[in-house]
Amino acid sequence: MPRIGSNVPVVNRTSSELTPQEKARLKKACKEFESILISYMFKSMRDTVQKSGLLDESETSPENMFRSMFDAEVAKEMCMKNNLGLAELLYRQLTEK
Repeated sequence: MPRIGSNVPVVNRTSSELTPQEKARLKKACKEFESILISYMFKSMRDTVQKSGLLDESETSPENMFRSMFDAEVAKEMCMKNNLGLAELLYRQLTEK
């Protein structure tokens, strides 16, 4: 059974075989993946909070749109500061052989 990502040229090579540009692109992709994961985690956490019914709680309400944009930005900041370290772990896993 082939490994996940085995058809991706960057993933098929060890870290020493990657160019500095490829390493930078892979690190960026790992950080973006971590950011998306954190953003979904925030959304799941917010979905557990009981709705009051006083405000428009639909997915398309301005408040919910702002909240999702805010969560995405907080997730990006968390990734830039390496708070969780998932991106680094993912990067190491993808470049090990």
